[in-house]
Amino acid sequence: MSNTAPGSVLSQVDCFRGIPVMVITGRLDTISAPLFDEKASPVLAEAHGNILLDFSGLTYLSSAGLRSILRIIKHTAACGGRTGIIAVPSHILELIELSGFQSLLDIYADRETALEGCAA
Repeated sequence: MSNTAPGSVLSQVDCFRGIPVMVITGRLDTISAPLFDEKASPVLAEAHGNILLDFSGLTYLSSAGLRSILRIIKHTAACGGRTGIIAVPSHILELIELSGFQSLLDIYADRETALEGCAA
């Protein structure tokens, strides 16, 4: 999947050990959040207790992006699990902490650690 529009978010969904991993790059903001939500809908249509979001390529996160993430958090909570974020850039981690989202998310340094954490 690719989208070369400025400010767009590229989202790829991979599945590892039965856990969806959404790879997010670029900006997750007012413009790109609706596209992200659309791409996330098929994953959220299924009961997934754990979903991982790979933020290694995320450059910007706005309040609209936080709303999109909250939608995923609510889905995994309703399925008895948690949402995890992987490889979070420091400036985005600071925003997540300021918004109070760190208590709603499991934060992992890398994909392998995240997959092990979800399996536990």
